[in-house]
Amino acid sequence: MAPMISMPVLRKLAVICLAVLVAALVLFITTAVVFAQPPKMSAIEAHSATLNGDLIILDIRSPGEWAETGVAKGAWPVTMHSPNFGPNLQSIIERYPNRSLALICATGGRSDHVATVLEQNGLSGVIDISEGMSGNGIAPGWISRNLPIVDVTVARGKHTASMLKKD
Repeated sequence: MAPMISMPVLRKLAVICLAVLVAALVLFITTAVVFAQPPKMSAIEAHSATLNGDLIILDIRSPGEWAETGVAKGAWPVTMHSPNFGPNLQSIIERYPNRSLALICATGGRSDHVATVLEQNGLSGVIDISEGMSGNGIAPGWISRNLPIVDVTVARGKHTASMLKKD
């Protein structure tokens, strides 16, 4: 006859098993979140890569933000708030398949979020310019680094007139 295990011992085993499962789940989720993070780049690195022709920067802020601060020289003003954001992004990727793509916003929050969502949906390697135009608590940003800025009309005229859908 098999030995009997008392109910208190079974409860302890169940609690221990549950705790191990919860810990494993937390570890799995944490690891998945860490690995799902998009690559990061500083404003200085992004500016240099743009000058070399290796990188396309999309400024995903709102038109009001572009008007207020200007747009990073070389960046394409392609607002994430437009219903045409997806088609415009696809058009750029198809036209420039050998260039890396980076996103910039005001402080790095939106660019990180959009790059992460794109990564989760199969578009890997989209770079987050994590300090943004205005900076954050970690880095000063494109503007404070005195990197070149152009008026939004100049940026729109140079990059987007012929290939992006109007909002």
